[in-house]
Amino acid sequence: MQITVEIDEQQLVMLVRGRIAELFSDDSRFRETSVRDLVRKIVDDAAVKAVVQARDAIAAELPAIATEAVRRGVIEEIGNAARRGLRVLHKLYAGFDPHELTEEQRAWLEGQIAKAANSREGEAQ
Repeated sequence: MQITVEIDEQQLVMLVRGRIAELFSDDSRFRETSVRDLVRKIVDDAAVKAVVQARDAIAAELPAIATEAVRRGVIEEIGNAARRGLRVLHKLYAGFDPHELTEEQRAWLEGQIAKAANSREGEAQ
């Protein structure tokens, strides 16, 4: 005796999709299955391989990348400090006109600048 069973291809597809959805659902009965473990291992192996390949591809370029990143960071910080300094100077000298200084004020300012310059020269030595 021979029995032939015909199953519509769409029904097989629906059965497979349903089983896959069931195996990867949040249902606790299917959390620890060999299928899930196998899929996790495949995904983990592929991820590790991709990371190793990426690391190997850029390994020679890493020193140059790091140097460029540091250079750009330093330039940005210097620019930020300069902008902060300009803002402070602008506030400090708002309304200041050196042409309106009296001779006494000019002499005092020159003395202060010379004194500051001399003290910095002493620190540098």
